[in-house]
Amino acid sequence: MTGIYYVELVDVLHDAGCRVAVDAMNAGWETRARSSGGFPAAPLAVFWHHTASSTSPANDLSWMIHGSDDAPIGNVLLDRTGVYWPIAAGASNCAGKGGPATFSRGQIPVDSGNSRGWQIEAANNGVGEPWPAAQIDAYFAGSNALNAHVGNRPDDVTTHQGWTDRKIDPATASAVQGPWHPVSVTSSGTWSLADVRNECLARAGTLPPPRPSDPHPAPPPTLKDTSMVVALDSNGTAWIGDGITRFPVPTEAIFSNYVIMGKAGAYRFVNTSGGIVSGWSDVATVGDDTIEALGTVT
Repeated sequence: MTGIYYVELVDVLHDAGCRVAVDAMNAGWETRARSSGGFPAAPLAVFWHHTASSTSPANDLSWMIHGSDDAPIGNVLLDRTGVYWPIAAGASNCAGKGGPATFSRGQIPVDSGNSRGWQIEAANNGVGEPWPAAQIDAYFAGSNALNAHVGNRPDDVTTHQGWTDRKIDPATASAVQGPWHPVSVTSSGTWSLADVRNECLARAGTLPPPRPSDPHPAPPPTLKDTSMVVALDSNGTAWIGDGITRFPVPTEAIFSNYVIMGKAGAYRFVNTSGGIVSGWSDVATVGDDTIEALGTVT
């Protein structure tokens, strides 16, 4: 075997309070990996997926480990009761083509998500099936544990849709049960990546950026005595940056609060054409290259 195999995966999840199942259905996970072998280095992020299935853990595991031509699919299966089933201790096939994406310890290059990221496949049909609160809680606990184990930040995560816009998972936002309710960012109900990241931070004990319900958000970083450029990406998320760093503003409600604060302070917002931004309608949708030029994600 070549590369890194995280045979301590069960202990990592157990120590985070997660339930883990290992039996004949997923036996051999400790030495299982995609054809390239183990991880070439510590994963830079956790990728969030749904299975797009409506079957049992046994059937999901059978396909993910043996049935698919691309097996193994994912590092773990998270079933509907919130139990994790390890699938592969090494790199798996799940993310597919996409990227690049930048995280706290570096960038995952184009089409390298499988070898450079943890892959969690959560059992859900993705077209309106309820997401039980126990499963949601386990999703965040497991994601945070995997990131912490290799020295990542809690918000070093991406949805599959965030990695490649040909995918919709995880979805649907309106079916999420429990106290956390993500915003939908596609017509298919894809969870807002910004909301996922903020909740990862919150559950790790780190204060996230303001949510839509916050009437008085904290000032964005590095705004004093400067102009910040605002642009919309293809998913409708606003990005604010100064060419050095950028951060997402997922809803118009939050953005309006930032604009109000800007008018009262010593900074201003401009669009990519240099025009003053007084509201959402002044912001243009631009390509990925322009968004990335706004700066590194904070």
